Amino acid sequence: MSKIAIIGAGDVGTTIAYTIQLRGLVTEVVLVDINHELVQGQVMDLNHGLFFVRPVHIYAGTYADCTDADVIVVTAGTRQKPGESRLQLVNRNAQLCKWIVEKIEPHKSKGVFLIVTNPVDIMTQVVIEHTGLPKHRVIGSGTVLDSARFRYLLSRNCQVDTRNIHAYVIGEHGDSEVILWSQVHIAGTPLDIFCKQCAVACNSIVNREKIAEAVDRINLKYNL
Repeated sequence: MSKIAIIGAGDVGTTIAYTIQLRGLVTEVVLVDINHELVQGQVMDLNHGLFFVRPVHIYAGTYADCTDADVIVVTAGTRQKPGESRLQLVNRNAQLCKWIVEKIEPHKSKGVFLIVTNPVDIMTQVVIEHTGLPKHRVIGSGTVLDSARFRYLLSRNCQVDTRNIHAYVIGEHGDSEVILWSQVHIAGTPLDIFCKQCAVACNSIVNREKIAEAVDRINLKYNL
């Protein structure tokens, strides 16, 4: 048996649960949220789709249900206010993350923490320091989302299936992230070589600037 606990039943937490359900990754998923009505409603919706997927037990639980979880995904957090950067979320979300791990600690879970709450890099460090857990048991989602978004924008620009694009965003999941243009490969071909042979005939310099701006703009617009 494998089990994942998700702390926070908002859009991100529920989408993670739904994705796990579709992929059949585990046999048990528990959602925990301070808003009991919300989490009950989300669980009900997920359970109504069980007819279409592999068997999985999905239910609303408490922090005690983290005891035997293999992975504990922390998505709970406050949203950015207009004009506020991710780093300005530090104080509010740091206190929340500390409160969450304090609720989990008495249950002596052996699971790995996956931190999604923003600013994710700092929140990951907060959880490491507050729990005293080794680094291999506290992992941040980092720039996975940024890299996925970057690949999607490249796929639209180059008219190539996203699965054939290999591109990465590194560093902080936020304003200082770095796009590795030199490491972009499309169907195994370096971007500079691909562009010279491409029939789309776009101005690659201008489009690179637009794509980089779009990655940052989407991050800010949707508080992701």
